[in-house]
Amino acid sequence: MGFLDNSGDIILDAVLTDLGRKKMADGTFSITKFAVGDDEIDYGLYNKNNAAGSAYYDLEILQTPIMEAFTQTNAGINYGLLTNTATNILYLPVMDINTKSINQGLGAIQAIAGAPNVYHVAANTNNTVDKLTNNLGPNYFATSGGTTTAILLEAGLNTPLLNGTEANRSSYLVSNNLVDTSFYVYYDNRFINSILGPGNGSQFTNTLNPDGSPTLEISLTTAPSVTTDLQLENYSTARINGPIDAVYYNAAYSTADTAVSVISGPRSSFTLLNVELNPNLNTEYSKYGKKGVSLGYRTGGNNNTYNYLDTIVYIQGTRTGTQIQVPLRLITLNTAA
Repeated sequence: MGFLDNSGDIILDAVLTDLGRKKMADGTFSITKFAVGDDEIDYGLYNKNNAAGSAYYDLEILQTPIMEAFTQTNAGINYGLLTNTATNILYLPVMDINTKSINQGLGAIQAIAGAPNVYHVAANTNNTVDKLTNNLGPNYFATSGGTTTAILLEAGLNTPLLNGTEANRSSYLVSNNLVDTSFYVYYDNRFINSILGPGNGSQFTNTLNPDGSPTLEISLTTAPSVTTDLQLENYSTARINGPIDAVYYNAAYSTADTAVSVISGPRSSFTLLNVELNPNLNTEYSKYGKKGVSLGYRTGGNNNTYNYLDTIVYIQGTRTGTQIQVPLRLITLNTAA
């Protein structure tokens, strides 16, 4: 849905998604609830220095063109509005993939510089894992169903105006109920069998070493499936844990917290993501991906050929609704003659 401003009258423009039209055609369409978002609004346009006075501080925001309705379910609302009773909230949490852990020698996988911005997950076969270790390097892919390699994600207040201290975490996040202790993961069940997330023993902290250098313990477990109303065709949902992100600012540390974390201010929680691939992807590679291709962006080793397909995994905080899309490349060594 989208709001259209027509000469002062507010008109609601509603467009059914593909799934909605399908349900209307078979007689099962029913609206049971709604959500609102503000994807098109740039709050940086709020101008407290407007010479015309306070009534005009938000003039540029109010004059921003409003988006019309989208037909794609996953594009309808990327930034949903959150209900919170606190009236003094200055910052809302965001979620991002940690791209700094590789600089600290930690085990979180990274996308490859100069390559498509995707995170590789290798089929669990010795040949694929061995060849990708040579072609990409061990820090650039996870193994399907593996419990010790993962994508590291963080949530928190990404602002340099607040130090990432434990006190600020308590004041700005915990006290305002803005901490996600778990996350929904939406994944295409044609390609992915299950999701793995943080298990007991997983931690991300810089408090264990006197210089503030980080510790990342990865211990993954299969996440339970849950039922949600995402209504993306072929997508299932799992819920993964969100342990405390214990990376804190401390002036005495020689390793800055911002050299460890992608969140500039107080951090709320972190999570880890890996997937278990559907073992029968050969047909899917032909239909949705590529077969027998070399990786032109390889970092070393022999130029083997691979089969792969790309998919998107959506991660959303169960409390705040903060979300991120993670592009995955599901890959296996091409063994065809």
